[in-house]
Amino acid sequence: MLNKQRTYQVRDIEFRIIYSRRRSLGISILPDSSVIVRAPYLASVKSISRLVLQKAAWIINHRDSYRENENKKLTRLYVPGEVHLFRGIESVLKIEKSKRPYIRFSENTMELGLNQEDDPKAVRNLLYKGYKTEALKVFSGIFSMVLEKNETQAFKPAGLVVRSMKNRWGSCSKNGIITLSTELIKMADIYIEYVIIHELCHLKHRNHKKEFYNLFSELFPGYKQVRKELRNYVR
Repeated sequence: MLNKQRTYQVRDIEFRIIYSRRRSLGISILPDSSVIVRAPYLASVKSISRLVLQKAAWIINHRDSYRENENKKLTRLYVPGEVHLFRGIESVLKIEKSKRPYIRFSENTMELGLNQEDDPKAVRNLLYKGYKTEALKVFSGIFSMVLEKNETQAFKPAGLVVRSMKNRWGSCSKNGIITLSTELIKMADIYIEYVIIHELCHLKHRNHKKEFYNLFSELFPGYKQVRKELRNYVR
């Protein structure tokens, strides 16, 4: 078995191989523009490289799209007046000195109070603490709504977890635990619902084969457009 951390190259495409007990080859382009090929243990580098070459146009298009979005990202200063997203709305930071830290989210503002009001790191830490607190409440409500709305599917998730995830919006463990990224709280509810339904579908279909998408499209008509918008989202 080859070292999964080794980097390979086909034309101008660099990629890493991650081996597992899967049956087929799959290609993923992560938000950091890196390319991952997931392969069965017995797959040869030659066959993997052949697939990368076949999918070169698709890979380059998505990889370069992520690179373009990365270049467009603004450096966050975490100062008063700066705009941040919350549930799909651009909200302005209001920061004041306070002996007791607090954060309040309203329609178009985020009010933060902390002792180190001029310390960007402290402001960021408080902001993301507030994001997670809100995410726990909001995601739980949408999660329950989705389960009730689709009760005929008899989904039986083992639990819901909210945590920071750099490269994924959500996941479904083999034990049935649904995990959602805290980053989703920045987005409108439709994207949160999309990710929840996507992960719930994995309770019945672990892969992304035809059966998975048949169920997904039944529960979330028009998912392709939402998926496209989600892929273009810059964190």
